[in-house]
Amino acid sequence: MLKRLRIAVNSLRKGSGSGYRPAAAPPQPRLIISESALHAMQENLAPEIAKRHEGIAYLFGQTDGETTIVVGAVRPQARTTRGSFDVPSAAMAKVVRKANDAGLQVVGQIHTHPGQAYHSDGDIEGARIAYNGFISIVVPDYGRHLPSLTRAAAYFYRNKAFLKFEVGGITVTNGRF
Repeated sequence: MLKRLRIAVNSLRKGSGSGYRPAAAPPQPRLIISESALHAMQENLAPEIAKRHEGIAYLFGQTDGETTIVVGAVRPQARTTRGSFDVPSAAMAKVVRKANDAGLQVVGQIHTHPGQAYHSDGDIEGARIAYNGFISIVVPDYGRHLPSLTRAAAYFYRNKAFLKFEVGGITVTNGRF
């Protein structure tokens, strides 16, 4: 029996290759945002934009871990300052309930920074939700340029880490195809 197994393995090696299927790279993440969701993000962050505080909004939609679709945004109760924000656990629970009641998931967050857009150490530590497909968008200048994502930084959560995602790869749709 062992001899036949060796012969089979060797014949595979002599064929078109090693007989092993090469590992495929994971598919590139995709992010699709509706225009109305972009405007909702701007509206949700407006109070903090006016105060020149960091702001936060959570994004509703669906994800399968590879493709994330954003259809809406909600502003949580949060403590904000010129350099930080904090969402209490009870407020976060309300956000999750609201998404669930709508048949959606909390698929991401958008928040503002006073200057450049990047994921700070505090942003990573403070992420209340993180699972494969979750997105985090950081917009510069307290979000004054919304609904444009110019100069924004986007991150896609995969395998226990936030990975940089090119903003130019985001598809914004008006719902007409």
